[in-house]
Amino acid sequence: MEIVVLVIAVFILFCIFSCIKIVQQQEALIVETFGKFSKILIPGLNFLVPFIQKVRARVLLFGQNLDFSIVAITSDKVTVTLDTTLVFHIRPDRVGESFYSLADPIGVMKTTVENSIRSYVANQTHEEILQKRDEMTQYLIEHLREKFESWGREIDAFQVKDVVLPAEITTAMSKVIASKRLQEAANYEAEANKIIKVKAAEADRESRKLSGLGVAEEREAIINGLKASIANMQEATGGKTESVMNIVMMTQYMDMLKSVGTTINSKVIFMNSNPGSMDDMVKQIYGMIDSKSA
Repeated sequence: MEIVVLVIAVFILFCIFSCIKIVQQQEALIVETFGKFSKILIPGLNFLVPFIQKVRARVLLFGQNLDFSIVAITSDKVTVTLDTTLVFHIRPDRVGESFYSLADPIGVMKTTVENSIRSYVANQTHEEILQKRDEMTQYLIEHLREKFESWGREIDAFQVKDVVLPAEITTAMSKVIASKRLQEAANYEAEANKIIKVKAAEADRESRKLSGLGVAEEREAIINGLKASIANMQEATGGKTESVMNIVMMTQYMDMLKSVGTTINSKVIFMNSNPGSMDDMVKQIYGMIDSKSA
């Protein structure tokens, strides 16, 4: 009798414990009654009917990611390899559809994503694929969202991590980019040289202008000095203007000889140093002035 009571007690305890189900956060349990879908157990304390209801599957509601490496052909017949990541999660209100709609959910999702990517890539050139990653991501999310929702899943993100082109295409593109950079550098250098030459020309023009002004001022100072010297000598000696001019010219002539002789680059210079030649030179100068005036 005691054994029977003990067996009954153990059986009751087993029934009690078997009907209690504790579900963790971000999980859901699918329950079947006599092999037919019955209900979904949510996180917390739940109860089942012993021997009638049983847990068919445990479904994780965490975000999940699938990595794909897809080979596709562009519109310009270039074979590209795309490394992508799909991030999705199972909707808590669609747990039943997520479990019963697909026998091989990973395989089906992978095939669907690959077909969508190949369809998009086939209408783009390899250069457009490199430039339109964001556009491709948006396209795939929009075209896959409805299909995934029918499977009880929701897409959180889709990323194109890398686009791998054939080595010969990559080499050719690198050469084109390098050529463009060299061309830009040459243009910049030519523009810089142009600016330097323009600035040098402007500086030379300004220098010549200032040099001309300096020569003009120097000549004006010489003329004024000669005028003052002639006036002083006339006042001191009472001589005629022509005689005073001869003296001044001789003085200038002697100063010139002295300057030429002391110049570093002077070698051997043959000149008429006779003071009497000054009279001939003065006459020649006067004759030139008279001919210009006539």
